[in-house]
Amino acid sequence: MPALIVKVERSSIADDIGLAPGDTLISIDGKEINDILDYHFWVRSEQLELSIEKADGKIWTVEIEKDYDEDLGLEFEDLLFDRIKSCQNRCVFCFIDQLPRHMRKTLYIKDDDYRHSFLFGNFITLSNLREEDWEKIITMRLSPLYISVHALQPQVRSMLMGNQRAGRIRQDLLRLSQAGIQVHTQIVLCPGLNDGQVLEETIEGLAELYPSVSSIGIVPVGLTGHRSSLPELRTLNELEALSLIELIHSYQKRFRTQLGYGLVYGADEIYLKAGQPLPDRQYYDDFPQVENGIGIGRLFLDDFAEEESNLPIEIEECEVYILTGQSALKIWEEIVSRLNRIQGLRLHLLPVRNVYFGGQVTVTGLLTGQDIIKALGQDYIGKTILIPEIIFKEGQDILLDDITLEDIKKASGAELKPVEVNASALIEAILGEKY
Repeated sequence: MPALIVKVERSSIADDIGLAPGDTLISIDGKEINDILDYHFWVRSEQLELSIEKADGKIWTVEIEKDYDEDLGLEFEDLLFDRIKSCQNRCVFCFIDQLPRHMRKTLYIKDDDYRHSFLFGNFITLSNLREEDWEKIITMRLSPLYISVHALQPQVRSMLMGNQRAGRIRQDLLRLSQAGIQVHTQIVLCPGLNDGQVLEETIEGLAELYPSVSSIGIVPVGLTGHRSSLPELRTLNELEALSLIELIHSYQKRFRTQLGYGLVYGADEIYLKAGQPLPDRQYYDDFPQVENGIGIGRLFLDDFAEEESNLPIEIEECEVYILTGQSALKIWEEIVSRLNRIQGLRLHLLPVRNVYFGGQVTVTGLLTGQDIIKALGQDYIGKTILIPEIIFKEGQDILLDDITLEDIKKASGAELKPVEVNASALIEAILGEKY
């Protein structure tokens, strides 16, 4: 698909040659432009030949001379101009296969696109790459990438992912390493399938590829209540979580001695499941997988500690509720307890049970409007409730079940205030800008 132009920068090269919104870029020097990566890679040259389809259907061929790396001044409708590369695996733990029916269609897309991995940090499997994809990754040096490994034993990984090609993971990671591509890896831990000896072999094998393998994140499998006709799985229990923490810490101790870096990290959820405090900041090094739920709690607690000295002793009478999923309660309780020392402030937690997804889904980011409306009922009319922005579709006030923030306000009568989940934003939302 050609690249639809939506904006042309004034006085830019593109503006000077007469390009306009509504035109489409077909090729550069005869090479198809399938995404923003192609565009930035091929547009760098000093001499270019563009093939353009004008909004009226006419085809222009334009020759350009410019400085090396000088941009043309174009903005496009999307970052990908062709179709997203979808996943052909049948993972036994695939979260999309566990989604309830009748959610918006985009939530059922199985993304396994290496371009999204490079651009946004999405985890991919490598098992769906074609040779031309490999060549593009290596030629353009798309680094870092985020790789779902799960297991290095070929038969175990193939079983977990329902794809025989998945068993080539060692060769694939070695190819990336030899090309100088940095990768962050994750292991979705399924008790009884890829734990124990399989897990240890996976960690050992990935560590051999350091520094190409720059981090190993271990996250527990997430199970909803919608697993009919799917393989039987279970989540970590408390004793298994404790044992896993001990294993991770023993590997960290060893890797810090050998590599000067922790390398392997456990998700916050593992520590919460085990009833253990989150590790100190040093455990996470440079927080390579915070977007994967590894270290986000520690960052929040430490950021709050830095803000603590600025907190007032007393404020005017104020009552505020913080809406949260159940898994984050232990982290929030520490924050709420400290803030409630401020005279005049009455701060409460409002945990919401995830009925919509069911199963063991307790994270805040997967809360739906239906469950929030049910939890609020008519008990919070006129009350101020802080609602984490992470539950909304990016840039919009829409939740996973297409219920809007306004829908919740109307149903509950509560005064809902979206808030970014960081210490300064939270304190400002509660105490005002001049705290």
